[in-house]
Amino acid sequence: MSQYRSSRFLIPFILGSIGFLTVLFSEYIVIDQGEKIVEVSWLASLFVVLSTLIIRFYSLDSKRVNQIMIESNPLKAYELNPTRYLNWMVVSMLVGLIATITIHSNFIYGMLVYLLMQFCLIVAFSGIITVNPLKYRINPGAFRKIVIALFLWVILIPTIYLVLVYSDVDSLIVVPYVVAIGIMACISWFGLIYNRRSGLFRWLMIIATGLFVFSDTLIGNDQYGTSKINLGYLIDVTYVLNIFLLSNAVLFLRSKLGMTPFKN
Repeated sequence: MSQYRSSRFLIPFILGSIGFLTVLFSEYIVIDQGEKIVEVSWLASLFVVLSTLIIRFYSLDSKRVNQIMIESNPLKAYELNPTRYLNWMVVSMLVGLIATITIHSNFIYGMLVYLLMQFCLIVAFSGIITVNPLKYRINPGAFRKIVIALFLWVILIPTIYLVLVYSDVDSLIVVPYVVAIGIMACISWFGLIYNRRSGLFRWLMIIATGLFVFSDTLIGNDQYGTSKINLGYLIDVTYVLNIFLLSNAVLFLRSKLGMTPFKN
């Protein structure tokens, strides 16, 4: 447990935690004063971005991350590129910060930047997870789990959209984004198959992508939905928590033999 007391772990994790506390403070201001100070919520995302940068360039040993990810790959016939995951997670968080700022001035432009963020996350995941479902056929047990994940998300995403977001022709503009975030979340579920990686690393990614879907469902419902959920105060909170968990999950990465991803 000494690795959790090292600066390699504590500095980025504390920064990310401060980001989450900042967004909670932002929502407290809304409840107390009835007015949203968007700059405070932007600051929360900025803390997460700083945490991600520190993880990438200070905390992690790329060679260790590569070794853990590659040795835990159940599909040895298909190579992974963990460095892509490390680099594109940074890009994803930076794009997300731009999207967070943009969407407050223009919903459509903000959505387009968030759409770019989903593509960045898919690219990041492709470095540590084989994203093509058909490639799992060489492992029948894994392939069954992939089919189940695909089936659940193919049902879940259209249902969420039709019930909570769709209202008229105008709401069709978000369909590409809905598809993209569904693909991103589904791919994160593929990661559960990689059971030679620490469970906490894998489950933090699952929880994070689920929060991303939840947060964006609230945005879509608020913008277009006919039956309002009225949980707008959770949008920023669940979004910041999602990016905090996504970016910091790698801090909890372990191999079966206990190897950690940190620099010495």
